[in-house]
Amino acid sequence: MLSAESWSEVIETLGLQAATDVALVKGHAARLGLDIAHLMDSAPAPLPNGFRPDSSQLGRAGSLLAAAWFTLCGLAVSWPLEPCRYDLLVGTDGGFRRVQVKTTTVRVGATWKVYLSKTDRGRRTYDPDEIDDFFVIAADSSSYLIPAVAVGGLHAIHLSAYEPYRVEQMRAEPDIEK
Repeated sequence: MLSAESWSEVIETLGLQAATDVALVKGHAARLGLDIAHLMDSAPAPLPNGFRPDSSQLGRAGSLLAAAWFTLCGLAVSWPLEPCRYDLLVGTDGGFRRVQVKTTTVRVGATWKVYLSKTDRGRRTYDPDEIDDFFVIAADSSSYLIPAVAVGGLHAIHLSAYEPYRVEQMRAEPDIEK
């Protein structure tokens, strides 16, 4: 490997054929601590420092955050293939729940305001026959799982009035090896 100038040469020298063997050989070389710097393609650019969550991206991340929460609770999560009134389908022991995900960055005094109505063709509320629950995520990362029947017909709510529906966030509970 020391005289080779590329991974293709290494593969050929070892008598291997497939280009897919490159990953295999690279893996073994890394595990053995071999100096392969002269074979490396240009190194990928390092990630810039200073990554910070930005609340302006919350709308894009909302369904992913909700799906992660349900998954961490041990539930199965599916996304609908076709556009429909719910964002997630969550499998529970009692069947499937249709979940509409909402996010908010709107602060009103000491509480968060979230719009539950859809903005297409004016403000249209969700029919409790279309969805079962709202999963709401505020910009401070607090989350709420609110049954649709608890907010039926409302266009917007203040989350401080729905504290009983606030969900627990994941806490670090290390696995302790014995």
